[in-house]
Amino acid sequence: MGNVNISPASCFQLCSPPKSVSLIFWDGTTTALAPSGRRRGKLIAGQIMVEHPDKLVCNSESFFLGHPIPALSIHDELLPGQTYLVLPVDLFACTKVLSASSLAAFTAAAAGSPNNKTPLVNGGCQPLQYLKGSNGGVLIKVAPEFMIRLLLKVGRDENGEGSNGFSL
Repeated sequence: MGNVNISPASCFQLCSPPKSVSLIFWDGTTTALAPSGRRRGKLIAGQIMVEHPDKLVCNSESFFLGHPIPALSIHDELLPGQTYLVLPVDLFACTKVLSASSLAAFTAAAAGSPNNKTPLVNGGCQPLQYLKGSNGGVLIKVAPEFMIRLLLKVGRDENGEGSNGFSL
């Protein structure tokens, strides 16, 4: 038999519990879902969509201007350690591609929430990130932190307290 060398770092990765999946809803509420220990205990987007049929599930890391709205399909797996936004279908009903105007409408809709009494100040977070694509072209990514902070502001009350247990 061959010798197997296991470093402490690889043991930590194998032995550490799986991370949870974070869901942030349009109203600012948040939920953390932990996958079960079984192999078939995967979390899939369809589980969220069945409970919220008028919502889209989107990975917060996947919003790019000029690209399709990153809505997951029913069978897509929710990956541990990732944050997903649960957004109203109506928000993107008129467009299939994320544009500057659809992002502005999204921001205005969130700012117009009855719970949101504060201006959209994102603590120095740059809303857009310019990246080099695999083909050498420029990709304009909407910063996940911007989207997350925007939705968490929706859930804040008049005193600036998070109605969902989170504060900015």
